[in-house]
Amino acid sequence: MSRVHDVPMCRQLIAPEEWALHGGWALGDRLEWSNRACGLASLRMILLAYGHEAPTVTELLKLAVRHEVLTPRGALHAGIARLTTDLGVPATAQPVPVEDLLTCLDDAPVVVSVTEQLPDDGRSGGHLVILRGYEAGPDPTVFIRDPSAWGQRHDQVALSRLSPSYTGRAITFAPLNNGES
Repeated sequence: MSRVHDVPMCRQLIAPEEWALHGGWALGDRLEWSNRACGLASLRMILLAYGHEAPTVTELLKLAVRHEVLTPRGALHAGIARLTTDLGVPATAQPVPVEDLLTCLDDAPVVVSVTEQLPDDGRSGGHLVILRGYEAGPDPTVFIRDPSAWGQRHDQVALSRLSPSYTGRAITFAPLNNGES
């Protein structure tokens, strides 16, 4: 079985032009904020996948600051879920065991907390990516949208590689039918 949701790619690295156009300069250093914008880039991708208007990452960052969604390490799962819901896509921050991820992906993409580049070294979490589908098998292939520079070159990973860096925390969404009946 295979199920893949259509989720467009967005980068967490904020372009200088976008930063200037949307007043990001008022928040401080563009690169520092870009390093913590994975959750907001993921939020933007989810809004686009559901056919909603999607503010730029800079605009989402300003919203996140205003609504106290950010910590020094990045965005809070519950805060991203709240912003996503406020912007029209029902979302819930919740624990999801790794063995339940594929079942969740049958209905909608899922944002998960993993370690950037998915190393198998004991670290977990700190970076948000979108799981957008899977292909079943002995070691299922999971299709991802990772807004980091590494993620611009990688769009799939074996579940066995994802698992060690996954925290068990996810943001789930209302079913997405991608135009299917």
